[in-house]
Amino acid sequence: MPATLEPRPLPTDRFVLAEGPQWDAGTGTISWVDVEAGLLVVARPLPDAGVEVLRTHDFGERVGFATRFGDAKFVVALERRLAVIDALGGITTSRELVPPGRRFNDGVVDPLGRLLVGTLTLDESQPGEGNQLLRLEHDGTVTVIDDDLRLSNGLGFSPAGDVLYHVDSQRATVFARSYDAATGEIGARHALVELADAIPDGLAVDVAGDLWVGLWDRSGVRRFGADGTVHGDVPLPVPHVTSVAFMGSALDHLLVTTASRDLDADALHAAPDAGRVFSIDLSGLGVTGAPATRWRPVPLPV
Repeated sequence: MPATLEPRPLPTDRFVLAEGPQWDAGTGTISWVDVEAGLLVVARPLPDAGVEVLRTHDFGERVGFATRFGDAKFVVALERRLAVIDALGGITTSRELVPPGRRFNDGVVDPLGRLLVGTLTLDESQPGEGNQLLRLEHDGTVTVIDDDLRLSNGLGFSPAGDVLYHVDSQRATVFARSYDAATGEIGARHALVELADAIPDGLAVDVAGDLWVGLWDRSGVRRFGADGTVHGDVPLPVPHVTSVAFMGSALDHLLVTTASRDLDADALHAAPDAGRVFSIDLSGLGVTGAPATRWRPVPLPV
């Protein structure tokens, strides 16, 4: 990876646990959540590397993931429920789908518009056992894909949509499995990458099939081939990188979220941009992201 890649912090607030970066081509906007603060932030990138914050919504509880499905609507994974928020801030919620002591975490939309979202254990000092990966079907029912996860995290699909990638952070593993969106059939998972030196978090996939994975404790983003081969790291000037997404009209910039959580005053002084959202220009590499699919609205489980 060339050393010329320059992560640039966007001129926004510092967040506690920024996660779930998204680019929406239809509106030309970006969005992310602050998990611990319960915020959804929607913004428009500006030509001068600035950003215009268009909307901030405070849910009053932790929020794991949010993605746009209309020009001003989002489907959101709250702490234990799914929700739909409209342009005026009105919210419709599902029943509680996650038991006490756990919460929703990262999610993704599959090639046919179904929402997949995983869970984690709130007490992170304990081994997470029995966490799930769920899929909200087109008829509003919920399918349990996995129920033996430790800490479900980043999710993504191969460019053809036939492979699902899934991070289990406590296992420090990126899993892969076959995925047939048309039939809903999902293959057995296998470990694609097992990291010995870092904790993987969120991920994005480019059009060549490479995975770009945020490293929680290694100050950067690591690029893997579809066979698990390491292609290099992109360093960032912060301790905790949480997730990544491709953005821009050419999908040739990387949007990177980071966290300031668990950092004391000395650590924040050493890394003043911790908790900010970064942009990285990848156009010099000839790298572009795979287009994302919008969620196809269905009734939420009640």
